[in-house]
Amino acid sequence: MWKSLSRLVPGHHSKPESTTTFRSRGIPDTTVTTQDGQGAPPVQEVANEPLQDMLDFEGALPDEPPNQQGDQLPPKAPNLAQRTTRSGRVVKPTEQYLEGLEQRQQGLVAWEVLVDQDDSEEIPTAAQQFQLQQQMEDPIAFATSANPDVMYLHEALRAPDCRNFLEAMDVEIQGHVKGKHWIVVPQTDVPKGTRILDAFWSMRQKRRLDTREIYKWKARLNLYGGQKEHGVNYWETYAPVVMWPTIRIFFILSILLGWYSRQLDFVMAFPHAPVEVPLFMNIPKGYRLKDASPQTHVLRLLKNIYGQKQGPRVWNKYLDQGLKELGFTPSAIDPCLYYGDQVMMLVYIDDCLLFSPKKEAIDQVVLSLRNSHQRFNVDDQGEVKDFLGIKIRKQPDGSIMLTQPHLIDSIIKDLQLQSNSQVRDTPALSTVILHKDEQGKPMNQQADFHYRSVIGKLNFLEKSTRPDISYAVHQCACFSESSKESHAKAVKLISCYLLGTHDKGIILSPDGSKSFECWADADFSGNWRPRTAHKDPITSKSQSGWIITFAGCPITWASKLQTLTALSTTEAEYISLSTALWDQIHLMELVKEIKSRGIQVNCAPPRIFCKAFEDNSGALEMARLPKLRPRTKHLNVTYHLFREYVKRKEIVVEAVATEEQTADVLTKPLDSTLFLTLRKRLFGW
Repeated sequence: MWKSLSRLVPGHHSKPESTTTFRSRGIPDTTVTTQDGQGAPPVQEVANEPLQDMLDFEGALPDEPPNQQGDQLPPKAPNLAQRTTRSGRVVKPTEQYLEGLEQRQQGLVAWEVLVDQDDSEEIPTAAQQFQLQQQMEDPIAFATSANPDVMYLHEALRAPDCRNFLEAMDVEIQGHVKGKHWIVVPQTDVPKGTRILDAFWSMRQKRRLDTREIYKWKARLNLYGGQKEHGVNYWETYAPVVMWPTIRIFFILSILLGWYSRQLDFVMAFPHAPVEVPLFMNIPKGYRLKDASPQTHVLRLLKNIYGQKQGPRVWNKYLDQGLKELGFTPSAIDPCLYYGDQVMMLVYIDDCLLFSPKKEAIDQVVLSLRNSHQRFNVDDQGEVKDFLGIKIRKQPDGSIMLTQPHLIDSIIKDLQLQSNSQVRDTPALSTVILHKDEQGKPMNQQADFHYRSVIGKLNFLEKSTRPDISYAVHQCACFSESSKESHAKAVKLISCYLLGTHDKGIILSPDGSKSFECWADADFSGNWRPRTAHKDPITSKSQSGWIITFAGCPITWASKLQTLTALSTTEAEYISLSTALWDQIHLMELVKEIKSRGIQVNCAPPRIFCKAFEDNSGALEMARLPKLRPRTKHLNVTYHLFREYVKRKEIVVEAVATEEQTADVLTKPLDSTLFLTLRKRLFGW
């Protein structure tokens, strides 16, 4: 039986059980009683039985200083500043240490924020104290991409909507108790030498993509995976997820073939699976057992609680087994694509998409999941509208648009742009190639914006729905380690471009007569700077860019520096072509597999467009003919992989004029006229 704590600070004497007082920043004192007005009933506890019942969370913070009852406050937080040893070596706290300190000091921080302080004063956490000290030394020494909607327990309890978080905590505990995810055992039953792992809460506000309105408060109980030891209580950690090109291909097929789609969410997914090894966890903060204190009892985990290093892998293996028992067959190309009887399922951790020509077949799959041996707890969210932070909308003409306006809003807000700021037609100046700018003035991240945080958001935007900004984002991302004002200006130029294309994204309007097309291009040593080449050898690298379309719709793209230093334009173009075809061959095999399942899909040989340059068409000749010259022999092993496909005529390599090369937008900054022409061809807007 669970009883919630009326305090977070250890040793504080709780109030009588008949009443409880909430006290948290932004919320007036509130008395909670039971429905009959007589207060909470007495609680009985059987320590070794599975936990059955739970009382409401009776509050999270004390109403009076704990030392008034003779108790002691938790120890003060240590100084986290970096220190220098006598030998000159700089010693910094590790992220793992800071995470552990964060959990151990939650009670201290939660208590301190209520002890006669002004509401405007913020008490930094242990990690924040270290970050603030680091920021004074090097303002870009740490990432600043934290989501403000994700909080620790003490942060959620001082938020204006803390009541919603308390209710979410009750729901989380009830789910674990109902699912019999643990049993309570005395600490004496823990095998000698076995570490008892800490528990901590992770809170989150979930918002609607359209309005940014908060529609759900989530409280996730986690085991502290940072305390686990490799080879002792975990081994492999890799867990696959479905590839985004696969997702885009199935959206295209759903349009061409008139399929139905459905989105499912596995509720409390990870604890469906049993634990791999015996694990013991401390009783979580905010709850206690009446006759079993956290000093004498622990939780022996029976299920795969969140927070474990191998948690996603354990869940994936469990789900894979369950789907196979229901008759699904995993793809040999994408392990998170499953073929069923008239239903295809795409799995991304605990979110999945279903596609089928028959709505009844999807309904049957949902019912089978709920009634299976594993008894999956599935939330049917209806037709796909928002998936993994991407807004998915059907247009009147039957096409599908993928956009991320909320993410663009967040970027614009970070950069403090106004709605009347000047809008640009291109994301980068056509006359400027970014470089290290060693003599430039360092940007002031405190007064301006956090460079790495904005770059992280731009990377996610570019990889998901906006390939038109790929080159500009890649250029800016190269200088995250030592950003200057010139780099900050380039980031703002991207945001000014996004301001004018706020509601734009990928439009999936497929042409059934087309199969794959791959546009590959390269800019030979375009970043070369003779004055700084001896200090920065990266300027000798060439830029690759490619985009692969299926049925005329973009499904994957890239803009990146080549890892091998090309010695000529021919080599640069050929390296880009070969690297692009690694992705292309993989997708070809996927579509062949889909067709083998009886699905009508155009699987014609892909048309590969490689720019014919100068007077020799060297890259085309190297791709089509098995010739090896002394200057190109070093490319044989690494970049001739696709030649067998060309020989079997499964890939057709064609020339394309420079002005018609769609991938040109991914290799260099273009003038407004050419950029808008290629964007129109690529996106339709």
